[in-house]
Amino acid sequence: MVAAKDIMHTVVSVKPEDSATKARAMIRRWGNRALPVLENNKIVGILTRGDLLGITSSKTNMTVEGIMNKNIISVMPDEDLFSVARKIIKTGARQMPVVDDSVFRGIVTSSDIIGVFVDYDYNPIKKNIGEVMQTDVVFVSPEDNISKVWDKMRSGEFSGFPVVEKGKVVGFISRRDIFLHGSVRLSKESGKGRVSNVAKIMKQLVVVLTEDKTTKEVAKFMIDKQVIRLPIVENERNMKLVGIVDAEDILRAYVGN
Repeated sequence: MVAAKDIMHTVVSVKPEDSATKARAMIRRWGNRALPVLENNKIVGILTRGDLLGITSSKTNMTVEGIMNKNIISVMPDEDLFSVARKIIKTGARQMPVVDDSVFRGIVTSSDIIGVFVDYDYNPIKKNIGEVMQTDVVFVSPEDNISKVWDKMRSGEFSGFPVVEKGKVVGFISRRDIFLHGSVRLSKESGKGRVSNVAKIMKQLVVVLTEDKTTKEVAKFMIDKQVIRLPIVENERNMKLVGIVDAEDILRAYVGN
């Protein structure tokens, strides 16, 4: 059985006394979804993109310690993959610190686990994506103001939204898209909308996924495209939004609730 130590990876880290703006710059530079907060090589917190979304100023005096999550759920290096997956599902965390005798060793993400399922051709419990997807979907329109979408992500802890226009899915906007777009932060600072709407920064759909796809197909797509949340449409002609699936949904399909 594959264990956490077999797929964990090292990541850049921050200290509690580091500035929040430094942490934000590091996440932008390295593309991390989260950073471990270390003190004497021991993990004391986790800092995510979501935590940093609340900072709208480039000159804040806030430190990492003031916004990090101190409620840390971790796994052991020898913990098997299914156990790690169930902890991710239960906590809603997309990354799980690997800790050995209180010392931080690395990170395992939901994508790491899905990658193993794909590489080793594991068979999911729920075979079709129609059984897995969420059908109560929150979406935005191309005309929606970026600041409002930003606030909606923060308040609802969403990582991204399908973009729907005239009943059709036309794109997707993620927390990363907004986080990396510095002009959104600048508009918050100045009160002037440099980026007026979603259409300016949303991503076009590269591949259309329909509800008749298998769980294995969607899992492989997530790994190949390095995404963790995908809209599902009724068919390629009408592009009607019928659901959404994220990495945790895929984990549930493989390991159960």
